[in-house]
Amino acid sequence: MEHVLFELLKENDFGTTQFETYGDNLSLHCRSFLLLFYLLYAYGSCEFQNSLSIMSEINSNPLFPVLPTLSKLPTEAVTQIANSKFVQETQGLVFRILQKQENNEIFADYVIVVRTKVFSKLSPVEKEEHKTKVEQTCRKLLKRLSQVGLNYEARRGADDLIFIFVLCPLARIKQEVERSRVNDWLVGVRLRDTDDHDHSETLTDAERLRLVYDIITNPPHEGGAGINPGFKDFELVESFLPLHDHKYNEEWIKTWSTKWVIDREDLFRLKDHYGEKIAYYFAFLQYYCRWLIAPSIAGLLTYFFSSEYSIPFGLFVVLWSVIFTEFWQRKEYELAVFWGVRNVSRVEKRRPGFRKECFVTNPITRERVPYFSPWKRWLRRAVAAPIILTFSLVLAMALLFYILFEVIMSEYYSGPFRAQLIYLPTIAYCALVPALNIFYNKIAKHLNEYENYETESSYEFNLSQKIFIANFLIGYLSIFFIGWIYIPFNKEISIFLQNFFEIFGLSFTMKTVGPERLITELKYFVLTAQILSFFTELVLPYLVRFGIFEIKKIQKIIDGKNEGEDDFLKAVKNEVELPVYDIYEDYVEMITQFGYVSLFSVIWPLTPIFALINNWVELRSDAIKLCEHTRRPIPSRANSIGPWLENLSLLTWLSSITNSSIIYLYHPNTKGFTSLSGVIFTIVLIWLSEHILSVIRYIVHQMLQAIPMKADEIVQKEGYELKKRWLEKVGTLSLTQRDELNSDSESSNDEGKYSSRSKSSEGGEEWFQNKKNHDDIIKNILSDLKEE
Repeated sequence: MEHVLFELLKENDFGTTQFETYGDNLSLHCRSFLLLFYLLYAYGSCEFQNSLSIMSEINSNPLFPVLPTLSKLPTEAVTQIANSKFVQETQGLVFRILQKQENNEIFADYVIVVRTKVFSKLSPVEKEEHKTKVEQTCRKLLKRLSQVGLNYEARRGADDLIFIFVLCPLARIKQEVERSRVNDWLVGVRLRDTDDHDHSETLTDAERLRLVYDIITNPPHEGGAGINPGFKDFELVESFLPLHDHKYNEEWIKTWSTKWVIDREDLFRLKDHYGEKIAYYFAFLQYYCRWLIAPSIAGLLTYFFSSEYSIPFGLFVVLWSVIFTEFWQRKEYELAVFWGVRNVSRVEKRRPGFRKECFVTNPITRERVPYFSPWKRWLRRAVAAPIILTFSLVLAMALLFYILFEVIMSEYYSGPFRAQLIYLPTIAYCALVPALNIFYNKIAKHLNEYENYETESSYEFNLSQKIFIANFLIGYLSIFFIGWIYIPFNKEISIFLQNFFEIFGLSFTMKTVGPERLITELKYFVLTAQILSFFTELVLPYLVRFGIFEIKKIQKIIDGKNEGEDDFLKAVKNEVELPVYDIYEDYVEMITQFGYVSLFSVIWPLTPIFALINNWVELRSDAIKLCEHTRRPIPSRANSIGPWLENLSLLTWLSSITNSSIIYLYHPNTKGFTSLSGVIFTIVLIWLSEHILSVIRYIVHQMLQAIPMKADEIVQKEGYELKKRWLEKVGTLSLTQRDELNSDSESSNDEGKYSSRSKSSEGGEEWFQNKKNHDDIIKNILSDLKEE
């Protein structure tokens, strides 16, 4: 880079002697040299002398000997350099070089993981067949990548792994950015004019990776490579993998670990690196954590200064649930505007797994588009619904079996081996319920694929609803059973169990169960289950990875092997072995916890404060999990938390039913189900509570709608400025002026805008610029396949 700058000065006769004298020194301090030209661009000729005087005060500056010469440059020369396209392109490059590591670290936008069989374990015939299949897959991969203008390099990662490293050149990503932003402008995601080149609007890591992913996965007729893992010709392609930026991860964990509250700027940086979908989860978790402060204080006051099953606290929790849900919808919209993803659902692309029925002509654009009949989809949903219902009932029966078994062994059974048999229900739960849940989730995913949704958002919405059914049963069924059946009808259940025990001649102890049993059950889910979840998410992965590392180290000693891979390939292998980040698990955990707070806090008023403590830790532990224990997720845009908002609304509606019925059943001044009139009154109370909640929600919604939002002002301002610019262009600009405007806009900061990857370096790019033909690459991949 310094040689190019030197030639630029030499061509304009700007102190060439001094630059030749200190040329070696400059080559060692390219950053300072680029910083000088950035000052030229940033401050302009009027501030150039001041900029030089500031730099001259730094005696250690390598440009110190040539500053006098630079200070004598004529104003026209300074303006020429500052306005040159080269200097404008250097603006963003300065920060890119300042952020990179000193070593020429090789990087890639994506790693395409090709999973093969271990050749040493195959027969000669199988080996030859599989080798041909691997070769054909790799050839198609490289050909498709080459056709869309992506750079690539291939390496053998292990006996069963091939890594295809993909890097998108500057010109190609620039083309994709312009296409994407024009498309966003057309559908209303972006209100800024298409020819408004704002130098501050640089390309983020998340946007770059998202666009490169689109280039790789979009079908060829849309300008993409059409490479999708597991589909058609790419059956051996296991996954796409963006590599972690470990420097960013370390700074992220360090920053969040030392702050009590995560602010807006922290979320902005997270959004720029991991994408809006991930950022929305952490934004929701932070917002929910703040809102838990109010019920935590109210719960503490109720626990120490009020009676059990407090009516005021129950009303407060229901109102809090309604207001929180409505305010979060408002916050969602604000974030969508601030992050520039409003209406982003309008630009969704088709899922790779979408199977078209036929092609039809779009009546508006006259294009031929894939089509699947909505009636057929509804028919498939009608087929899937009984299957989901059946498996939900099976899961519910298994849970009820565990609950009854646990109640019998802990409270009624008094026969031999009681001390040992008391652990039997827990063993049965661990062996049965998780397995059924995993099986249920697989069935739900298969049925969701069968329903054949066209877009990712519709696919995720329906899948989340199916998964939520299972988690609702696992999380709440035991509390509902104990609170609404076991305790109210304890006498009848005890008589039935006594008769059952007498048939088999077993010892039986009659026991009266009170509301304390319900409190114990809720404490388990709020405290013990949360601790176990923290252990399995954060501690267990460390132990598993440490154990695998030790086993591999011992195996290498026994085998006497040392693969001698460089650090880069080792790091890639380590990331490939990590599990894929599943945002569903994190959302399910938070939504389920919201249910404990909104549905059952009246049982144990300390539920909100323990949820608050857990979420403060969860906010940071999830960041560690994302950085250390999972692959880096592929960035994607979102304008809300998606289908989980529907689940929040459902639990809020249900809270009016649970709180009113619990208070009536267990408040000291009520009689509950002791008579038929009590049952009828409970039903009427539930009906009234549900309708009152609907009225309150409507009032809160209308009140919030009437309050002005900063986001609305931003949208209106951008819309006004856009219309104003277009009216000025149409009414006042001549054709010549329009041409000049367009030519000026082309001198935008390409390097700074599009080279967003802080890890990129000249050495890394040269790795991809070493062009080979496909035969040579395939030969290198297959040459080190292990033969028997």
